[in-house]
Amino acid sequence: MPVALHCCLVVALAVAPTRVAHARVGGRVAHAGMLMSASLGLTPELEQVVEVFKMVPDQKLRYQQLLFLAQKAKPMDAVLKVPENKVPGCLSTVFVHATADSSGNIFYTGDSDAMLTKGLVVLLTDGLSGHTADEILAVDPKFIQEAGIAASLTPGRNNGLLNMLALMKQKAKALAGVAVPSGPSAANPSASPPAPVVEGGGAPVADSIIGKVLAKLKPTTVRLRDNSAQHAGHAGREGLAASETHFALEVVSDVFSGLSLVQRHQLIYALLAEEMAGSVHALQITARTTAEP
Repeated sequence: MPVALHCCLVVALAVAPTRVAHARVGGRVAHAGMLMSASLGLTPELEQVVEVFKMVPDQKLRYQQLLFLAQKAKPMDAVLKVPENKVPGCLSTVFVHATADSSGNIFYTGDSDAMLTKGLVVLLTDGLSGHTADEILAVDPKFIQEAGIAASLTPGRNNGLLNMLALMKQKAKALAGVAVPSGPSAANPSASPPAPVVEGGGAPVADSIIGKVLAKLKPTTVRLRDNSAQHAGHAGREGLAASETHFALEVVSDVFSGLSLVQRHQLIYALLAEEMAGSVHALQITARTTAEP
């Protein structure tokens, strides 16, 4: 049954533009997809992606669907893999390049060194290419939650996906001849505040730590490094698991303003009390505000 479902989803994605276009032109009664498209500002291609992913019964199949998308990625010319095309705040290396035709339609190409992230790149490049800057800027990032994609990704990859969309919007705006503002909102005109930079994650405890920090401390930067391998022998003597026992956590957040170093550490320890009572044996903390070096 899972195989059959996967095949159906592949077919649905392959015919997405045609199916949605007919529904928009021929249908007089607004269906759920049309209402969703209007509320989230989706392109027809992204609308179909959301509808298809919502059909997927579990996270594992959504993950497999993203890997399928990665397989249809077109090669990106190496000359386009330059700093101005690099997406910031991604766990893997991601590049996105944009061009415009004489009608003002934007076309994207992109690549990543990680297969799952490559699938996310294809999702966005296929979903946004061929549309005007206004149409691209209208896309609400909340479609990621609506499709259930966010639930299948780690916090780091979720933020990486948001950063991809933000850079693509910025490039669309620049190609349309609209001045791109400098400052915190430049990367994502539709979001305030911008998506934080997240590094680390990919394992249960690490994802839990990053998720809680993102939800409660509203950071601009979260970096989590698992140093457990350096303490494997010590962990064994203490009866702990050999992984996810020792972490180094860096958090940049203005929530720390006015708090002493000790108070900042106490705040983080209280937030992560469940993890500290579980497998985490040691947590090295760096906590600072955006104004501090």
